[in-house]
Amino acid sequence: MAKNYEEFASKILELVGGKDNVVKAYHCITRLRFNVRDKGLVKVDDIKNTNGVMGAQWSGEQLQIIVGQEVGDIYKALCKIGGFAEEKAIDENLDAPKQKFSVTSVLAAMQAILMPVIPALAGAGMIKGLITIMTSYLGVDPASSLITVLTIAGDCAFYFLPFLVAWSASKRFNTDAAMAICMAGILLYPTMTAGNSAGADPLSFFGLPIPFPRYFGSTIPIILTVLVLSYVKRWADKIIPNNLRIVFSTMLVLLIMTPLTLIVIGPLANYISKGLVAIFNFLYGLSPVIAGAIIGGTRLFVVMTGMHLSLSAICLGNLAEMGYDWLLPMHTMGTLALFGACLGVFVKAKNSENKQIGASTAISSFIGITEPGIYGIFLKFRNAMIATVIGGAVGGAIVGMFGGRATSFVNSCILSLPVFMTDNFWCVCLGIAVSAAVAFAIVMVLGVGEEKAEAK
Repeated sequence: MAKNYEEFASKILELVGGKDNVVKAYHCITRLRFNVRDKGLVKVDDIKNTNGVMGAQWSGEQLQIIVGQEVGDIYKALCKIGGFAEEKAIDENLDAPKQKFSVTSVLAAMQAILMPVIPALAGAGMIKGLITIMTSYLGVDPASSLITVLTIAGDCAFYFLPFLVAWSASKRFNTDAAMAICMAGILLYPTMTAGNSAGADPLSFFGLPIPFPRYFGSTIPIILTVLVLSYVKRWADKIIPNNLRIVFSTMLVLLIMTPLTLIVIGPLANYISKGLVAIFNFLYGLSPVIAGAIIGGTRLFVVMTGMHLSLSAICLGNLAEMGYDWLLPMHTMGTLALFGACLGVFVKAKNSENKQIGASTAISSFIGITEPGIYGIFLKFRNAMIATVIGGAVGGAIVGMFGGRATSFVNSCILSLPVFMTDNFWCVCLGIAVSAAVAFAIVMVLGVGEEKAEAK
């Protein structure tokens, strides 16, 4: 979610009926919790549709709003705005993964872990795109000090990605953040990176091989490592007395996790990462056009499930393995198709309120913020949904047919164009224009369908 916690907290406070309706406000690890005077004043559905809210529900007389790992900062802003006394956080995580292993639980974990990291990657990715423009089109010397400094800024988040993921994963798995970051340090230790660069033979540790995979820029190896760390750390804390834990628990964990990570977890996760990338690239190789149509056409449905964040691991894997990615340009087609549909609603709608929603969601979709358009237009008007799906599919097919690529990880929006500047940059531009134009035209031909939407 956005970092404007006061604006977000103010919106939540308004939807729970205002500060006068709040008897008590407190929070746990992932949820804001409210006891209110009048439940009828609480707009639960509007809360659920608020950007940054992952869910809202009543638990008895208590309203619980899931906002994720930033709940502490949000709660402080809420107390400041509402004039509430800050309560101590409840040490309970109702959103911790308790279910059995499933694809859904894996995707949910990936989403929760990667979400806080995405802004850093997107910002760094844009810098890498600017470097491409400056060196390829503006005549700036690639060896200049300016480009060197910009390259450091653009590469840092990607090269040291395991550190960022370790920090985020430690929150998801409720384990020690410092120890999780140490695990990332193990994967990126100079001996490991130098061994990978030189193609060195594996080290031998009591007869067991320690290979040198490419861990920089990776996500799955550190996620699995921190998951295992969470269990090992809890076990170590149980067997070490409290007065000795600060030193000996950490020492024991490092002695166990270092060889376990380098010999088993890291290499295994590396194979998993390469396998996922290989599967997606195999499907892409069968028919780039069909792959583009499916990915571009279903983009908004994927965003609604949160799976777009899980697919980030595939994009990052492509970048690490091949130096480019083909998924991101296709994702962008779905985003710009939504822009076209929202713009069509703005032009075609008769209801003034729908016109205003169309205008505002068109602007937000254009710059990559899709949630307002999804809930305000895409799900509300069937014709807009049809237009978005068809527009995204056509644009995605064009990108797949002509090989549009991204050279870094970015948000899927018009602002990310610098990252798509490869030899086939023209096809990404064409796909964007076609996606938006087709979606806009379909809404203009079919109409908005306001009467049907109001009758629901």
